Amino acid sequence: MVVVGHSFGGIVIADAAEEVPEKIKPLVFVAAYLPKDGDSLVSMAQQDPDAKIGPHLQIEKDKGIAVVDYSARADLFANGAPEALRAAIPNLILDEPLPPLATPVHVTADRFGRVNKVYVHTAMDQVISPAFQAKMIANTPVRSEYTLQTGHTPFLTDPDGLAKAIEAAAK
Repeated sequence: MVVVGHSFGGIVIADAAEEVPEKIKPLVFVAAYLPKDGDSLVSMAQQDPDAKIGPHLQIEKDKGIAVVDYSARADLFANGAPEALRAAIPNLILDEPLPPLATPVHVTADRFGRVNKVYVHTAMDQVISPAFQAKMIANTPVRSEYTLQTGHTPFLTDPDGLAKAIEAAAK
């Protein structure tokens, strides 16, 4: 089965591939973290100096959540999108619980390493920078790559382009 992960979902699908590599053909990372063994979203995000989200992210340890400034959400997650979507996006972004974001994933060459991987780049991404997307692929090679001229949410801003990339990845 084709398994697609977006953003933090890249870590989730990597973990799934580690558990059942024989059932997955391929993994498709869409503007997603592509982890190595021991990585977490927090550890990877700290390695991305070009991401624009950092100054707008508050960690509220007492509440156990990560919060993105409301006023920055449209620019971060819907840059380049039509104004109606930019107006809606701030209310669609949810605060995230900290434990999943900080929990390291365990992946091995024997299991995760043998699964075909495809990466869909987002060329205008403000959350996971294009430079960091390229760095992750240099560290964990993929079978093929596609690039969409979008920000972090291509499923909202270019659903047809994303669907074509996923369909091509599935072949």
